[in-house]
Amino acid sequence: MMRKILNILIIIMATVFLGSVAILITIITRNNKSFIWCTYKWTNILINWCGISVKKNILCGNEEFVPPILFMSNHQSHYDIPTIYSTLPIFTMFLAKKELRKIPFLGWAMWLVGFVFIDRKNRDEAFKAIDEAARQFVEEKKSIVVFPEGTRSKDGSIGQFKKGGFHLAIQAKAKIIPIGIWGTINILPKGSWLVSPGKVVINIGKPIDASKYTRDSLGKLMDDVKNAIEFLTEKSKSEWEKGI
Repeated sequence: MMRKILNILIIIMATVFLGSVAILITIITRNNKSFIWCTYKWTNILINWCGISVKKNILCGNEEFVPPILFMSNHQSHYDIPTIYSTLPIFTMFLAKKELRKIPFLGWAMWLVGFVFIDRKNRDEAFKAIDEAARQFVEEKKSIVVFPEGTRSKDGSIGQFKKGGFHLAIQAKAKIIPIGIWGTINILPKGSWLVSPGKVVINIGKPIDASKYTRDSLGKLMDDVKNAIEFLTEKSKSEWEKGI
């Protein structure tokens, strides 16, 4: 229990300090380089200082990691975010639910550098957010992570996918790279604020070209991506259980 409490104190201090630094320097310099630097420092603290080990398998070639890319992952825990940052070879933004913008320091910094927040309860505002994400994706060649389930799983199973990220993929003619994570649910379960040391396995799959789909075949794209994420998640679970 003491280790769990220590971990949450480490996370709070890292978020407050690095979030403040990112906000201050970004305002002064008018670019997001400081935010990127602070993000990776924050990730290093949340992974290494809190006793988390990450086993990663990248199943596609390095040539696939050329922005813009739309990454889509299953969602077990808030710890999916530092896990993804510790794994991907390129910096990426997140399509985040609007509630995250209210988190002190972290949410403020995300808003300042242009993360797109989506209000899933307001259809018109959600589509405006998707349009903005598509603009960033195409014009600024940013890469974005989407959790298509829209919320964290309570038991590790993959829930029903929301359509928003797939509208974005088709609109931007994006390359989608699927991700499967296992183990973060034990580190920081939904509804808990205590962080346990532990192991995470993450598998990064081969890209799916959304430009080959249309709005009429949106359901087919959702099925293809979900099948890929389910396969990668099961692969991660199997490796996690075997202690690989």
